Amino acid sequence: MNREWPRRLRRLLDYALPLCMAATLVSLLFPNPLSPWIARPTLLIYLLVQWRRKSKLAKGLLLFIAVLSILISVQSDDPLPQFLAAWDRFCFFATFVSALGLLRVSAMRSRLVRHAGQVLIRQRPAWRYPTLSIGTAVFGMIINIGVIGLFGSMVQRSNSLSAAGGERRVQAVRERRMMLSILRGFALVPLLSPLGVTMAVMLSNMPSLRWSTIAPVALPTAVLMFAIGWLLDWVLRPRNLKVPPVDRRSSKPLWQFTALAAVITAAVFLCGWILDVRLPVAVLIACPLSAFTWLSLQRRRLGGGTGARRAAMLLYRHSRLIFGANRNEVAILGGSAFLGALLVPAIDRDMLAEALLHTGLYGPWFAVAAMMAVILLSQIGLNPIVSVTLIAGLFADTHEIGLEPVVLAVALMSAWSLAMITSPFTAAMQVLEQLLQRSSYMIAWRWDGLFFWIIVPTLCVWVFVLHSLLG
Repeated sequence: MNREWPRRLRRLLDYALPLCMAATLVSLLFPNPLSPWIARPTLLIYLLVQWRRKSKLAKGLLLFIAVLSILISVQSDDPLPQFLAAWDRFCFFATFVSALGLLRVSAMRSRLVRHAGQVLIRQRPAWRYPTLSIGTAVFGMIINIGVIGLFGSMVQRSNSLSAAGGERRVQAVRERRMMLSILRGFALVPLLSPLGVTMAVMLSNMPSLRWSTIAPVALPTAVLMFAIGWLLDWVLRPRNLKVPPVDRRSSKPLWQFTALAAVITAAVFLCGWILDVRLPVAVLIACPLSAFTWLSLQRRRLGGGTGARRAAMLLYRHSRLIFGANRNEVAILGGSAFLGALLVPAIDRDMLAEALLHTGLYGPWFAVAAMMAVILLSQIGLNPIVSVTLIAGLFADTHEIGLEPVVLAVALMSAWSLAMITSPFTAAMQVLEQLLQRSSYMIAWRWDGLFFWIIVPTLCVWVFVLHSLLG
């Protein structure tokens, strides 16, 4: 009996994050005083249980938050309301990340995803960049960072020496071009996906914006980045290579997955419209339901029934792995939101706007400076989640600095995109480093360096164009 209690307690701790998610969602849909007091302690329990397995960045951010909280509590007369509001934002983003994580679990177990990925890999050289890049963007909307590992491993398996006709140069060229296609396609996700973390951060910190106001500006920005990447791939393509013929497959799985992604996205918007909630809240409802439905359809193949019971048992038995896999994302994104909620109210925005006016960082110049700050800080290891959260939170009303909010939002989203694929410290680079057994510095700064030096000034000019069109 004495040995049974530790096991039961451990099992109970595994459900701390799901309980936090449920309580957070209930408090958003049906405001009540009890639900937040269930979500707050259960999130703290989850962070403590997962502490040993967190990355150095996640631990460092949480420790900084703890020290800052102590300092604010000493100086403030009544810090409790501010702390509770900040912790509630932490709970929201922990729930958001975990909701997307459930969708990733379903996708990584899907045969359709693997078959559609094989279709993307087996393309002719001339069409490999657009199909891989756009395919990565579409897949990335559903499985996020998982798309890098999925497509990267597929490239490694399909790009064998025999498939390259015994030519090591052909194999090396294929590897570089396909990996850069995947990487640049992944950079389009923050600009394209209404389900992603980037959109949730922007909409949460800039309440005047909606997805419908950001999308008409973000989508052309994504097209611009895609076009420059494709043009660069075409111009730098090697000549006079003897490329063996490609064994192409039916594109049916790819279209089926595209339709599935469209259905999940539509479910989010439909949920938001029916319940009359903002898009990030709709994601918390529609994505877990979509993930469970998808998982149930996969389990149904095991022998009759709807598959719902088998899907529920899978989530129950593997809850520690499923929810524990999000530990770093929960800590970094939620911690950034908590940090922004603590710092932003303490800063005099009017004084800051006046100071920026005197320095010349006003209007589109500020948007460019903010974009460059996010990119440069990412190169020394500061995750864009932190920098974007603080900048967007401080300048929710950008009219104070002579700028349309959507222009600043797209500038920050573009910076987030570039930071993900140019910083050696991001998760995407770490995944590729393990797959390719090459330094992340080589991938980010040498392989893709020319793209970076072309796209950054192009986006700076694009910000001024947007300001002139919208301002």
